[in-house]
Amino acid sequence: MSNSGKAPTMAVWVISLVLFAVALVAHFALVKIPEPFATWSWIIGFGLLLVACRVRGL
Repeated sequence: MSNSGKAPTMAVWVISLVLFAVALVAHFALVKIPEPFATWSWIIGFGLLLVACRVRGL
């Protein structure tokens, strides 16, 4: 299988980084964030990075 995707744009990378930071802050209880948001923030951030690596221009 060849890698036909491109690297994600800086905007997508920053959005994913922010979502991951929200998940880390919630995990270590630095800020009280409701559980569904904490769990879904890292799932959406990781999924966004995966899609961005496969779709050109994202």
